[in-house]
Amino acid sequence: MAIRKKRVTEDLNNHEQSLKAFSWCIRNDIRAYPVPSGGRYQIVVESGLETLISPQTYSKEEWSAKIWEIYRHYYDKNNKGV
Repeated sequence: MAIRKKRVTEDLNNHEQSLKAFSWCIRNDIRAYPVPSGGRYQIVVESGLETLISPQTYSKEEWSAKIWEIYRHYYDKNNKGV
């Protein structure tokens, strides 16, 4: 049976901050997830009633890091003064 290698991306070097941003986004109705588009993936971001679909596509290896980046972006944008 084959053993899978664990992949750790550079974007997750501050994983505690990423998890804090993820928790904040979920509590504030912000969700990001991949949807298949051909052989690649687009990122969908739902914020309340608004849905955004990324015009760019990402590979199987890229989409996870992009979602973490999106969660941190929304968290940082809305918590500048905190």
